[in-house]
Amino acid sequence: MNAKKKILVVEDNAGNRLLMRYNLEGHFDVDFANNGFSALNKISENNYDLILMDIQLPEMDGIETTKQIRLLEKGHHIPIFAITSNIYREQKAACLNAGMDEYISKPVHTKALIDKINHYLMSPVHFEHL
Repeated sequence: MNAKKKILVVEDNAGNRLLMRYNLEGHFDVDFANNGFSALNKISENNYDLILMDIQLPEMDGIETTKQIRLLEKGHHIPIFAITSNIYREQKAACLNAGMDEYISKPVHTKALIDKINHYLMSPVHFEHL
């Protein structure tokens, strides 16, 4: 049996973390950080297959956190998805320019999110309930 892919969710809102836990756990190995500094610490201690990054974080926002992650990468590109309620073209461009791979607007639709995750991880997870 294949090991579950490991995803880091960087989200400061407890309700959104709970929703991500409900939608992703059982299918992926999910870890959480509630700000950019915590995310950088977790990345230094763990190997993640993909990161879901909220943009509006306390202390260090998601764009700056992504820039820092890209500086730390050593030959292994970790896909990072922006998760935000801001749907403006300028915000999307800023996310992609910071090194993010995808942009997902809130509210997050589970099936669309899973489809994008599967695309990047290349090991589909099947959901009977979707």
